[in-house]
Order: sequence, then structure tokens, then C-alpha cells
Amino acid sequence: MKNQWQRYKSLELIPDSAPEPKLNMRSDLSPLVGFWCTFINLLVREHLCEQRTDYLERCWLMNYEEPYTATSTDQLQKLWELMN
Repeated sequence: MKNQWQRYKSLELIPDSAPEPKLNMRSDLSPLVGFWCTFINLLVREHLCEQRTDYLERCWLMNYEEPYTATSTDQLQKLWELMN
């Protein structure tokens, strides 16, 4: 079975005399890179979740001076707008 470099050479018509490129990344850093990428992804997810929650809370706020004036139709309308 051909490896990735051999497939690339045949598709791009690179001569056989061209050497295979070497990876510059040191193998002892790869666990650190994996940890760093996972950490960044978790932070981004947490940030997006917090933003979404804050946005929904702001949209759902009611006028607390008049707590009993909102009807269920108003609440359903607001829910429908949030879902769109």
C-alpha cells in the first residue's frame, strides 16, 4: 500500500528523485501540543456556552415592575422569536 507521500508524488507528477519531506516537529513535544489544543478547544466551548446563555437570559428578561401583565401568549411569542 502506498504511503501518503507516494500518492502525492504520483498525483502531482513529482519525479522519483525528489526526497520525502521531513517533519520538523519533535516527537517529545507532540503530547504537549495535543494537550494545548484540547485545552484551547475546551476554553472556546465554555466561552461560547456562556455567551449563548447570557444572550438567552437577556432576551428572556421581563419587566419586573409589572410581573403579572405578561400573558402566556406573550411568553410563547418570545420563545418563538428566540428559537428563530
